[in-house]
Amino acid sequence: MWEWVNSRPQYCLKFGIDSIAWAETEWNWRGYRRHRCIISALSNGMVKPSPIVENLSQLPELAKRILSITGSGSDDNITGAPALSGPPRRITVLLPDTAVRATVLYLEQLPSRREDREALIRWRLGQEQLFPLNGAKIMSHVPHNQWCGSQRAFTVLTVAIQESVLRQYEALCESVGLIPHDVGITSLRLFNLWRRTSGRSDWKRRDVFWVSISDHALTTMICQRGRLLFYRCKLLGTKTDGVLAATDMLNKILEECGASLAFYRQQYPSAIIKEAVICADEDMPVLKERMKAELLLSVEQLGWESVEALGRVAKGSHGGMASLAAMAGVA
Repeated sequence: MWEWVNSRPQYCLKFGIDSIAWAETEWNWRGYRRHRCIISALSNGMVKPSPIVENLSQLPELAKRILSITGSGSDDNITGAPALSGPPRRITVLLPDTAVRATVLYLEQLPSRREDREALIRWRLGQEQLFPLNGAKIMSHVPHNQWCGSQRAFTVLTVAIQESVLRQYEALCESVGLIPHDVGITSLRLFNLWRRTSGRSDWKRRDVFWVSISDHALTTMICQRGRLLFYRCKLLGTKTDGVLAATDMLNKILEECGASLAFYRQQYPSAIIKEAVICADEDMPVLKERMKAELLLSVEQLGWESVEALGRVAKGSHGGMASLAAMAGVA
């Protein structure tokens, strides 16, 4: 999402509510890239995503879990703090979607100077009262080719998080010898991974409804001809893996998907969305069929099969979305 260096780190640590995941890139003797993915389950309450208040608790135990999957340290020293081994490693850090407040702003004009643009975006967020701005860090991304019909319109993806929340994640990583140089959110990295599976330009010709289910939350996005025009994240309020076959959970997901599509169509009455992509831990034939029947969408699912078809094979425990997201951070 936001970067302080040009080169992409070769390591990624993905924080989730139920687990943390680690991915690293390696090359075999033939020069092909491969990825190693490892997952460690977390106890309840160790990670509680919020863009406003600190997310992490039981920090010594959480540091031990990170050390165990990253190989960054050895046994605890006499003080009980993790003992580091080897030089610090530059990493990508992925946060749960609910750890930030992301939204798409619609602007008629966009200043060319970065300072003026940032001031306008902060002012708009303040006008819409979407997020408390005191002590907040705000990142933005403006896609290219922002023509809409005969008029020029600007859509700006903004991501806001309190500096204290971001600093807690950074400090924890630094304490175990990991230096965050690239910090992003899970759904956007998975979306970027899907773009790669769709080819260099094919996704730019498609109007797609994206559905990501992870970390007890549902994230929906709409990308129209390469432009991200809609983003919405909704907390589902319960653990989502293993229960997606439950009728009440499916009904809730379908209801929220329908609400996202309805809101988008209010803003773009002529828009016709026919395709959907689902990213979740389970294969969901029932959800796919209901989305086809009730929302009139053809549905595909992003999973490890899609990624491995590109030759990006990973070793280790890579059965779920947590490790797939971690791999997206280094792919």
